Amino acid sequence: MKKKLKIFFLAPGNSVHSFRWIKKFSSNNKVYWHYTGKLNYKLNGINLQKLPDGLLLLVSPFIFLLNIILVKPDIIHVHSISKNLFISLFAVFFYKKKVILNPWGSDFFFPNLLVKFLQLFINKNIIFTDSFIIKNKLEKKNKVYKINFGVNLSYFKQKKIKKLYKTKNLIFCPRGYNPIYNQMLILKFIKINKKKLKNFIFIFSGMIDDLEFNNIKVYTNKYKLTNMVELYGSLNKDLYTRYLREAFLVISASKSDAGLSSSIAEAMSCESIVMCTNNRDNPYWIKHGSNGFLFKNNSIKDFSKQFFKICNLSKMKKNLIKKSARKIQLENNDLNIEMEKVKKIYRSIYMRNI
Repeated sequence: MKKKLKIFFLAPGNSVHSFRWIKKFSSNNKVYWHYTGKLNYKLNGINLQKLPDGLLLLVSPFIFLLNIILVKPDIIHVHSISKNLFISLFAVFFYKKKVILNPWGSDFFFPNLLVKFLQLFINKNIIFTDSFIIKNKLEKKNKVYKINFGVNLSYFKQKKIKKLYKTKNLIFCPRGYNPIYNQMLILKFIKINKKKLKNFIFIFSGMIDDLEFNNIKVYTNKYKLTNMVELYGSLNKDLYTRYLREAFLVISASKSDAGLSSSIAEAMSCESIVMCTNNRDNPYWIKHGSNGFLFKNNSIKDFSKQFFKICNLSKMKKNLIKKSARKIQLENNDLNIEMEKVKKIYRSIYMRNI
């Protein structure tokens, strides 16, 4: 019987990616989740440790290091380097063990000055990434593994449902309310094309940035879009999946992505048609007109062109696109297959460390 590994995760408490990953390894290992920010997901059988925020963030490395000394973990895995790089590098420097770093698109492409400086120390590390672009940038100086976050394909699949919106076509925009996700572009498109969109309902959901969410509410009220737009926070899994399955179209207007976003991958798995910006890694996954659609980053003109192009597709063409969307997820983004890769890498790192 293989030894249960003691795994330290340092990851944001509100990340669905991190939650899914940690959940996968918590059943057969001793897992410790050190989290920053708000904890949105709870798991039984793991050790939770909230690290201080704000000015007290300066003591977080000492708390993390103390826990490392007391527990002596076999694996240390850091998700999101911009939030946790200082803490993890501090631990590496004093503990003299390799740490797995998982850089995300938002913190790799838009680092603040401190993170930009700390990233100079990303050298001879073990890197996990779901991004081809990040892999190519870091693999000259580090050992880089291309690991996708994966989709639970047995759950996220198309099936017949009773529609919630019987007289309108549902457009689902699930990326949340951080300015990076650029939901305002979609709202501007709705405002410009109000008359053409009378048969559509736009559902926005996801994690809320208070300032951006308020800006969006003010905008929808100002331009009288409330009969066409519904705003929600994070949805429960059943309702979220129901919207994916019912959606005429699932949209991501994000200004920057690294690997494929979780919600877009799940939409493709559910055989929904997706439309995304053409930045970063999206073109690796979405072949325009074949398994989804791309539009120029931050371009309302191209967004509008692609949107109405999709509206005019034949039923046969839409069905081919939907089947192709699920196919690429089946072939390249199966959660179980990706986590099996991780399991083998964890074991090899553990064996090298003992």
